[in-house]
This record gives sequence, structure tokens and C-alpha cells, in this order.
Amino acid sequence: MMMNILPMMLMSSSLLLLFLSMFIMLTNMSYIIEWELYANLAYSMKLDLMLEWSTILYSSIVIFISSMVLKFSNQYMKNDKNNLRFTYIVLLFVASMNLLIFIPNMICLLIGWDGLGITSFILVIYYNNSRSLSSGMLTIMTNRLGDTFLLMAITAMLDNGDWLLIYTMNNKSYMLQSLGITMAAMTKSAQLPFSSWLPAAMAAPTPVSALVHSSTLVTAGIFILYRFNNLILSSMVTQKILIITGISTMLMSSVTALYENDMKKIIALSTLSQLGLMTMSLGLNMYKLMFFHMLTHALFKALLFISAGCLISMNNHNQDMRLYGQFHKLSPMVSTSMLIASSAMIGMSFMAGFYSKHMIMEWSQTLLTGTMMYMFLLTAIMLTSMYTMRFIFHTLMTPSMQQSMYSHSNYNNYNYPLLMMSLTSIMTGSSIQWIMPLMPSQLSINENSIHHNMNYCIILIIIMSTLWSMNYYLMSKNTIMLNKSILSLLYTTPMSTQMLIKPYMIISLQLYKYLDQAWLEMPTANTKFLMNKLSINMNMSCPQSIQMMIMSTVVSMNLTIFSLLIYKY
Repeated sequence: MMMNILPMMLMSSSLLLLFLSMFIMLTNMSYIIEWELYANLAYSMKLDLMLEWSTILYSSIVIFISSMVLKFSNQYMKNDKNNLRFTYIVLLFVASMNLLIFIPNMICLLIGWDGLGITSFILVIYYNNSRSLSSGMLTIMTNRLGDTFLLMAITAMLDNGDWLLIYTMNNKSYMLQSLGITMAAMTKSAQLPFSSWLPAAMAAPTPVSALVHSSTLVTAGIFILYRFNNLILSSMVTQKILIITGISTMLMSSVTALYENDMKKIIALSTLSQLGLMTMSLGLNMYKLMFFHMLTHALFKALLFISAGCLISMNNHNQDMRLYGQFHKLSPMVSTSMLIASSAMIGMSFMAGFYSKHMIMEWSQTLLTGTMMYMFLLTAIMLTSMYTMRFIFHTLMTPSMQQSMYSHSNYNNYNYPLLMMSLTSIMTGSSIQWIMPLMPSQLSINENSIHHNMNYCIILIIIMSTLWSMNYYLMSKNTIMLNKSILSLLYTTPMSTQMLIKPYMIISLQLYKYLDQAWLEMPTANTKFLMNKLSINMNMSCPQSIQMMIMSTVVSMNLTIFSLLIYKY
């Protein structure tokens, strides 16, 4: 009974927050609620909540998607014996995201930030197997790295006298704050070189993937960038970092998705591509358009994951899309929803992603310095359309490679979340454009750059023809190393796992060999320990440990000197 009431309660809360955001937007007001938890003569402990139209609107969309995902999971995970525990963890996950949205205090912000990291780790390792455990460890360790950058930014705020966001520009260490927040957001949103954990997080159940990749974990970093846009855009260094990493992430994820056959990983890589587009938009000072695209992306990406989850459930939980086919005849509702979500993602006319994506492309043509950067952006967007069409043809149009035996009568519960998410994926883009207070210049056509479009199209046709020819050539050759490089996200996955683990595993082997499996004392009357000899043997037999210690010391010293120089100047 509770599992049926909970989605309706969340949906009602989402509607109330939507009306509240409209009211605050019309009145042009913002509210900060301060709750003093403890105070004495020396210090006080406060919890702050910031209510403005953007935070309330985004929280409304997060709760709406959560209600649809819980409704979907009632059918998808009905045979799981820990279904109730799964629901509670998902609610904690959503609550952590809402804390991150509403809290403007840097110290209290860690409650939502760490809550997202811990609950995401629990959800990724939900299935009891080694693959889920390794994926969960990669996820939480990468997010822990982002936490250190956020703590560095908090440390740089010690001179402000307060932890509120409005005091971030009050001291000379704003550059260090900007770098720390930018790097923390890049790790949370899986930008290069921290992209390896995002496809690995697909080991979680599909309802979790729909939440993680639409409106919660990966967009938490993007929302932090939006919240701190005044601080981040005050530094040219952080702007260049965001532009370069955003376009690089788009290119890498789009090329990888062309070679991938796992359905959920392809959708994860499409999320990575859209996150790169948002990051690049903020680097070009288009933070309102970035927020607009983040809202629309959350809706159509959740619909895409729910549709994929329906197909996976109907196909005996097989995720290889090469075995799919003819689902447009077997399940028209799921196929229509998937087509709507895919059309919104590639920016098809009058879908949710059309308005935000095309405005970002239009203004990038003017704001990006250099033709090559804009050509890289266009190439990444064209590759997005290519792997989306490949995904659609494999899952819906091609002949089926297997004869699945399933009954459609058990999947009627999927229709309600599919219908609601499909309506929002169609209407949200135009609705938000009408009500969202965008700058007038961001809604006009850039007439000065129209005459360059033909030149860009010609160059783009040449690039796409070359890439298409190279694709056939590479597929005809047995290029194992190249395919391995592409599918491992340009070797970021082994660099994030094996390369970091190997030196410490060698040290552990030597400790096990010389300490645990060796004689530690001489059979004499005085009992002398041979620790000096053991340490000499370990150092002689493990020179890589010495190299790693020296390299880590040098890197830490360089980072310390760099931080001090930034703080001084």
C-alpha cells in the first residue's frame, strides 16, 4: 500500500513547489531562512536555506522524476525481496539532492554533497556481485577526490568570516575557491579526466540509473557551478578549463557511444555528452541557458532510461542491443516514448531539448574564440545524432536476433510513468522558455554570424565524411588496441583503477612476503629482530615504491607552492 501512495505524495509535493517557484518568479523575490542550531559568546552554528525560483523549480523537477521512477520501480523490482529497503535508500538519495539544492552554506552543503556520494555507493553495490562492488569502489573513490577539492575551497573561505555564498568574493583567495569548486564539480559531473566512473555506475538497478543520470548525482556538479557562477566566471582560468574539458568530454563520449553495444552504457555516455555541453555553456558565460538545458535534459533523460528499463525487463534483463529488434511492433507505447526521448536529446524541432540546445549552439558560434573549437563542438553534436540513430535502429527497427517469450499483460504499470514523462519531454522546453526570465539578448538571432554558417557546414561535411570513411576502415581492420582505447574512454578507466592500484599491490605483496610469510626473529637467547635487513630487502626488491613516493612528494610540493602563489597574488 505504501509503495503505491508514495509516488502520489511526491508528485503532489512537486506540483506545490512548481506553483511556489512561479509565485517567487513573478514577485521577483528571494528568501534566506536562517535556523540557529546552537550559539554562545564565541560562535554560533546555523543552518541556512535559500528559496529562489531556480532552486525551487529544480527541486520540483527532481521530486517529479523521483515519483515517476518509484512508480516504475514498483513493477521493475517487484520480485526483489529487498524492495522496501531499496525505496528507502532512493528516498535518502533524493533528500540529499534537495539539501544540496537549498543550502547556501558551504559547511552545511557537505551534508547533501556527502549524502549523495554515500547513497550512490550503496545503490551501485545493491546487487551482490564483484562487478557491482568494483563499480561502486570506483564511483565513491572518484567522488572522494572531488570532496577534497571542495574542502580546499572551504579552507580558502576561512578569511570571509562566514560560510554563506554571498561572501565568496570578499578576499584574495577567490581564485583558489574558484579552482576548488570547479574541480569538485568536474569530478561529480564526470568530466575529463574523471569520466570513468559514470559508465561503471550502470551496475546499479535501472531505476537508480534513471535518477542518477537525469537530475541527481551527475547534475549536482552542474548545479554547484550554476550556484557559484559569479565566482567561477570571475576567473579566466576556470572559464578556459570548463570550455576545454566540456568539448573534450563531448567528443570522447560521442565517439565511445558509436562503438558501445550495452544499452545502458550508451545512455550513460549520452548523459556524459550533455554534461559536457552544459559545462562548456557555463565557460562561455551562458549560465542561464545552461540551467535551462539542465532542466530539459533531466526530463527527457529520465524518460529514456525508463523506456530502456522497460525493454530490458521485457528482454529477460539482457542489455546487449544487438539482440533487440522489432520492438515498435511488440510494444508501441515503449517505442513511442523512446523515440520522443531520443528526439528531444538530439534537438529535434519543438521537443524539450530543441530550445535550449539550439540557443547554446547559436551563441557558441559567436562566443567561442577560434574556428576549430566550434568545429569540435559541431562534430560532437553530429556524433550525438549518429549514435542516437544507431541506438534507435538497433532496438526498434532491425530484425530481432532472438525469440523472447514474455507476456505484455504484466507491463501495463509502465504506461503511467511513460505517459507523464513523455508529455513533459514534449512540452517543457517551450513552457520554460515562455516563463523563464532569460536575457533578451539570449532569445534573439545572432544576425552577424549567419553568413558563416555555409562555411561551417561545408567543413563539417568534410569532417563527417572523413570520420565515416575511417569508421569503415577501422571496423574492417582488426584494430584491437584502438577499439580498446575507445571503449575505455581513452584509457581513463585503466588509469583510474589499475595504474593507481598496481604500486600499492606490489608493496602489499612485499609486506606479505617478507613480514607475514618470513621468520621475524632469530632463535637465540637475546631474540633479535631483523627489521633492518627486511627493510633493505623490501627497498631493493620494490624500487617502484620509492619512485611513487618521490613522485607523490614532488607533486604535493608543487601543488602547495602553486596554491601559495595564487593566495599571495
